[in-house]
Amino acid sequence: MSKLRSMRPALSLVLTGLMGVSFGALVYRTAHAASTVAPPVKMTSEQDRQRTADVLHIAKLRDGHNGSNPQDPNFANYDESKANPYPVLPDPLTLKNGKKVTTAAEWWSKRRPEIVEDFDREVYGRVPKNVPKVKWRVVSLARELNGGVPVVTKQLVGTVDNSSYPDIKVELALSVS
Repeated sequence: MSKLRSMRPALSLVLTGLMGVSFGALVYRTAHAASTVAPPVKMTSEQDRQRTADVLHIAKLRDGHNGSNPQDPNFANYDESKANPYPVLPDPLTLKNGKKVTTAAEWWSKRRPEIVEDFDREVYGRVPKNVPKVKWRVVSLARELNGGVPVVTKQLVGTVDNSSYPDIKVELALSVS
């Protein structure tokens, strides 16, 4: 399992960089299936923004950076010497308990799993246990040129299992070259 976790970033790079994966927008459509759950509420984007702010108890958003007035306390920082928020990075050869890594076995069995766990939690993110299944189907296949290189581009549509909320049908558009 830890071997799979360590491969996640590489797999992501391969998919996005080498295969030219681009994700389309989520498409929501109302399904005609009967449901015991209340139907979706239709709101304007402003109403939805206000409802979300109310749910999160956000009374006011803070002002963004002001790039035109240097006397403003919220003036945008363009000075690169002030831009490093992490001046001291953690030592990769020091365990979280402060002990130094002294052998390759200790690196592989102790320190590397700590780094992978931090990356999974803080950067890559965790996938929730109850993520619905997605069934992918090929909609079209085209042989074309991309930057003068011949590629095969597949247009896919992923239909998400909506059994937990049948009134909404979720489809994902995906283009893979």
